[in-house]
Amino acid sequence: MSDNQSHEAKRFQLLSSVGQIGWWEADFAIGEYLCSEYVCNLFGLEDNTMTFQQFGELIREDYRCRITRELLSIEEIEVYEQTFPVYSTRGIVWIRSRLGEKWLAEDGHPKAFGIVQLVDTPKTQSDDILKQFNELLFRQHTVSHSLRNFMKDKSLSEVISGVLKDVLELFHGGRVYIVEYNDAEYRTQSCTYEVVADGVTPEIDLLQFLPTNGMEWWLKQMLEDKPILLSSLSDLPREAHQVYEILAVQNIKSLMVVPLRNTERVWGYIGIDLVDRHYKWTNEDYQWFSSLASIINICISLRLARDEADRERKTLSNLYTYMPMGYVRLSILYNDEGVLYDYLVTDANQFSAVLSGSPIEAYKGRFASEIYSPDKLGIKLRLLADINAHGGHRELDEYFENSKKTCHCIIYSPEPDELVCLYIDITEMRRTYTALDHSEKLLRNIFFNIPVGVEIYDKNGILIDLNNKDMEIFGVTDKADTIGVNFFENPNVPLDIRERVKVEDELDFSQDYEFANVSGYYTSERKGGIELYTKVSKIYDSRGECSGFVLINIDNTERISSINRIRDFENFFLLISDYAKVGYAKLNLLTRDGYAIKQWYKNMGEDEDTPLAEVVGVYNKMHPQDRARVLAFFEKAKQGEAKSFKNEMRVLRPGTLNQWNWVRMNVVLNRYEPANGLIELIGVNYDITELKETEQKLIEAKEKAEESDRLKSAFLANMSHEIRTPLNAIVGFSSLLVETEDKVEKQEYSKMVEENNELLLQLISDILDLSKIEAGTFDFKVRELDIKTLCGDVARAMKLRVKPGVELVFESTLPSFVIASDPNRLHQVISNFVNNAIKFTSTGSIQIGYDKPDENHLRIYVSDTGIGIAPEACKQIFDRFVKLNSFVQGTGLGLSISKSIIEQLGGTIGVDSELGKGSTFWFILPVV
Repeated sequence: MSDNQSHEAKRFQLLSSVGQIGWWEADFAIGEYLCSEYVCNLFGLEDNTMTFQQFGELIREDYRCRITRELLSIEEIEVYEQTFPVYSTRGIVWIRSRLGEKWLAEDGHPKAFGIVQLVDTPKTQSDDILKQFNELLFRQHTVSHSLRNFMKDKSLSEVISGVLKDVLELFHGGRVYIVEYNDAEYRTQSCTYEVVADGVTPEIDLLQFLPTNGMEWWLKQMLEDKPILLSSLSDLPREAHQVYEILAVQNIKSLMVVPLRNTERVWGYIGIDLVDRHYKWTNEDYQWFSSLASIINICISLRLARDEADRERKTLSNLYTYMPMGYVRLSILYNDEGVLYDYLVTDANQFSAVLSGSPIEAYKGRFASEIYSPDKLGIKLRLLADINAHGGHRELDEYFENSKKTCHCIIYSPEPDELVCLYIDITEMRRTYTALDHSEKLLRNIFFNIPVGVEIYDKNGILIDLNNKDMEIFGVTDKADTIGVNFFENPNVPLDIRERVKVEDELDFSQDYEFANVSGYYTSERKGGIELYTKVSKIYDSRGECSGFVLINIDNTERISSINRIRDFENFFLLISDYAKVGYAKLNLLTRDGYAIKQWYKNMGEDEDTPLAEVVGVYNKMHPQDRARVLAFFEKAKQGEAKSFKNEMRVLRPGTLNQWNWVRMNVVLNRYEPANGLIELIGVNYDITELKETEQKLIEAKEKAEESDRLKSAFLANMSHEIRTPLNAIVGFSSLLVETEDKVEKQEYSKMVEENNELLLQLISDILDLSKIEAGTFDFKVRELDIKTLCGDVARAMKLRVKPGVELVFESTLPSFVIASDPNRLHQVISNFVNNAIKFTSTGSIQIGYDKPDENHLRIYVSDTGIGIAPEACKQIFDRFVKLNSFVQGTGLGLSISKSIIEQLGGTIGVDSELGKGSTFWFILPVV
């Protein structure tokens, strides 16, 4: 820097200090001020820059909101000067800030330059006036700012939200909102805009489509264009008690609401809620708030009107640009003699270029003499001169060589010396006409040569044409002999069919057509009859009226005969298949396409309507082990490594979870052409369940017979031993009884003879009962009996047989219970239970009792404290010829006979036992 420049800088610094003035430069792209030395010293800045936010924090609180907003809006205005207090290194001082100039930086973002000057602190009264003046300026600025934003091309939501934020900041409110009525009847309302202060809960989501029912007072105020200003909720009239409840829930202390109206109706309202304090609204508050409401009303209407106009213009522009019609506008040029010598293409749309096959620049804005040859230009000029002179319009077809399109052109004159040409692409239409002509010739050829008979009738049933095949079917040699006959007079067509043809659009029927019946109707060379299938279809014209109908005739004589033979064979095959349970299937392994007969599905446990592809390769009814073998064969068949598969498979029996049918499955690889997408398998399956079950039954019967033979042999050996034992005792003790003279010995020998007599009698009785059971002659005599009496009789009869140290117990306190059954047989069963308990009980007790497990059954039991029965022996104890202890007297038939008796009485029998702790034998009888 030169000495002169340095001296100038020092003088400027001195001038700035003496005049208490500095400068700032604002960069709106980065939100930062570049400050002069005086400004840096005034605010105590460490360097020569500070952000917009930092400067806003230096403005005194009562001015901060308005001044910050105004400083940020400098980029939108041309003149700005304001006085306000700030925090500085000297305390609170007043400064005046003024805009100097604005410009755009090289990258296009705005910058501004201004000055800051220290001024005297206003007096107290002047301060209040200035504060009021500043508040008024803030309100005016808000109105101006809102109007300016509306005029800009900003979104409506963004602008309205900005206005609501201004209102919120001015009044330090809790919530500012706009509510709109959803329908013309004012039945519901929704909050469409809302801004809230920090800590205040938004309500907009809860205020959608709220019914106005209950807010009649509020709605009346709005519809009468009356504002609502409440310093507190207690200002509400009595009839607005429901409004009070709604507002109280939202913790509203004060509010101001102004209706919003357009030219037609009140469409909503704008309001501000104070949730932290009560506030007495002034007329200035209302006037300013009402002004904002009016601005919103007007600007929304203007914006909506502008948007609608933009949409209309865009629609028209799109229609003009994209409509599938070429548009060209011409301006006619005349020479001095008034003769048309040329024309200028003043306008054209893009579709005209598509039709002509030339870019729009090739003709738009150019003279016709620059486009066409003199000969073609002369033809066009004569046509245009005629239209321009005589008015009206002309239509002609024009072919464009570049695009190979044929267009229909309409030319008319909207104004003098102006012509409009409209081009419609009729290329496809021309092609269609050509195709229709070709199709008509093809149709006629098909009509005469199609291998089915075709007859065409008018709406009255008069035959107007028939083809060659139809003449052959009906033995007609001369078409003229049949043209004109009436279908509704055909003697071979049943009367009900004729009536249905009159009313139904489509109809098909079959009949035995006898040529003997057509004598007098038309002349035929055929004799006998045919199986005829006929389909009738009505023909309608463009107005939807019936103009006639078409008959298609097929001679099905040979086909029906063949079908009958095939059907007889199929029925015979299906009958054999059903009887033998043999199924058949054929499919392509690669695509799993094919077919199968009903029995095949049945054998596989599947429904016959199931697609074959959902069965083959899935086999969800087949046993997993068997399925694995089948799928393994399929994989080998795909590789060409296996040709056949034969095996017995298990298939889940329908209606069960773990019962299986047996199916014999034979599969053969019929064709192997994987390159052509074909691996054809033929499969036959047949149900061998009965064979398997018969085989199993034969095995079981053989084993049972062998077991029965063994048991019977053992039984006979046992019986011979059992019978000889008491007989030997009777014979022996009888001899001793005769020989002895001692009375005590005689009494003892008599007792032994009596006991062996009873044992022998029981043996003979069991053998007889078993014989009756085997012969099916076991009889029952059912009558009413008291179970308590029956059990008591058994207890008394068996009491003397128990061993010393064992007690036979029957609870006499049990209630009486009467049932219908055979008392003798029940006595026999209970006695068998007691006898069995006596044999195996040395100490303790034997108890007879009964109870009811449920309302419909009675259980009778005998419990003992004997030796008990092993669990595996419990399963066979009721079988015949079974004795668990060969050292105890008995035949082993008592429990088997008891089981047969109880089962024939409709009951169940069983035993509960634990080895070493005793047993409980029981049976349950139905009592209903």
